[in-house]
Amino acid sequence: MTRRVFVLGLDGATFDLIKPWAQAGHLPMLARLLAEGAHGPLESTLPPVTSPAWPSFMTGVNPGKHGVFDFIQARQGSFNLVNYTSICSPTLWELLSTAGKRIGVLNVPVTYPPPRVNGFLVAGLLAPPRSEIAYPPGFLARYERELGLYRIMPNVQYKPGNEDAFIADLHNLMERQTRYALRLMQSEPWDFFMVHFLALDVAQHALWAAMDETHPRHDPASPYKTAIRDLYRRADEALAQFLNHLDGETIVLIMSDHGFGPLHRVVNLNNLLLRAGLLRLKPNAWVRLKAGLFRRGLTPVAAYDLLKRLGLQNLVWRVSKQTRNKWVDRFLSFEDVDWSHTLAYAMGHVGQIYINRKGREPQGIVEPHQVEGVRQRVIAALQTLRDPQTGRPLLERVIPGEEAAQGPYAHLGPDLHVVLDGYRCIAFPLFAMDGKIITQQIRGDSGCHRREGIFLAWGPGVRPGVALQGARIVDLAPTILWLMGLSVPDHMDGRPLVEAFAEARAVNWSLSSDPRLGELSRLTAEEEAEVEARLRSLGYLG
Repeated sequence: MTRRVFVLGLDGATFDLIKPWAQAGHLPMLARLLAEGAHGPLESTLPPVTSPAWPSFMTGVNPGKHGVFDFIQARQGSFNLVNYTSICSPTLWELLSTAGKRIGVLNVPVTYPPPRVNGFLVAGLLAPPRSEIAYPPGFLARYERELGLYRIMPNVQYKPGNEDAFIADLHNLMERQTRYALRLMQSEPWDFFMVHFLALDVAQHALWAAMDETHPRHDPASPYKTAIRDLYRRADEALAQFLNHLDGETIVLIMSDHGFGPLHRVVNLNNLLLRAGLLRLKPNAWVRLKAGLFRRGLTPVAAYDLLKRLGLQNLVWRVSKQTRNKWVDRFLSFEDVDWSHTLAYAMGHVGQIYINRKGREPQGIVEPHQVEGVRQRVIAALQTLRDPQTGRPLLERVIPGEEAAQGPYAHLGPDLHVVLDGYRCIAFPLFAMDGKIITQQIRGDSGCHRREGIFLAWGPGVRPGVALQGARIVDLAPTILWLMGLSVPDHMDGRPLVEAFAEARAVNWSLSSDPRLGELSRLTAEEEAEVEARLRSLGYLG
């Protein structure tokens, strides 16, 4: 029997918080579903970041097949922002639509520009704020008079001192998205419906230390100790409302793209590579002067701190991207790198390192037979990183790129994925935030992503009390296709999680056609500047 499927995406949700809070009575609906359904940790992508994880959810394949490795497509210090057309594999929305299933999707990241679907789709994170974010065009206008303007992102950027406004805005964001989801569940026909909440991720980045008594920056007197729990409670209340609008034949899936945990420090990996001789600067006097001043504190961070003290920090995002780049390039930056003598560089959120490969990088110099030797030199440099307080090593694991991604686009991804202190340390995503190797996050964030997200299935045919093991984010697209009575394309890396369900129906695998999509659609300069500003406000681009 095929069923309708409802998916609730809780960005950054973790069982580390959900289970104790559910047991304590703070999350009654999730407590009920945990007891009555099947659940387990959900392994995310490498890196465990929103931008590659959601495409892996949508496609059932790893980043080496869909081609999205981060918020940016990085090459030797320059980058382009990714969007939906960057995804080089068929998505769940396309497969369901082609099969005649009617879908409704709200707010899932990396879905702009919104694709043509059988039903409706409202894009999420990475959508420019003043663009047409829905398919069909004009779809949201039908409901705005009744429900208010739809919101996909926070309006208030976190900074210490504005916590009250920041938290209130996140509650408003979730309330508005819940209102739309409930209305659309009733007014639009659907076989598959999904709503995504970004607010949990945003709150955990900013406010983890207020909740976590073990965090080095925890303030026992903080009035925001329950702020994150209160947002989880709002999600729990929304879930209860959603369930009240579902029939008894709908399967409910709850998932997150990654987990969450404390963030202690940021590492400027390019400063480390510079010290190790793996990254070189241009040998002229002007660059040498900039490097000396950079080490002594003349950095973009110092300038930004000055603007903050003057209350002028928001002016930075009111000027054009070209003007900002010219301003930043007056400090030490990738513009000053001598690529003809550079072996490796770091670029990307969490900790991604690229070898300056000949034939891949525009000015690559490392021959294929030299790659492994350069890798070992990079690892040796990483092994010198020490916790400044305890002296213990920060490097926990280095994962080669070929272990993290396989497929036709794997060679475009990072050569090394670095795990520092269990993700309690992450890398600055661009050149460097200041002249130090180990430093603090400029926005004051105290939380960051973890590899294990959540998965929970509930409804008719779900085996109650099953503890799932080994579930991965790439398993969800094939699971949804199987639940809805459709075949699973054999190019998918994931598998249907049949052990969560009592139904003994076989999986029907089908031959895949060429998975590549059409030409990449670039945003306009204005749209890209708007999206970049949003990513910076969330801490994903420094």
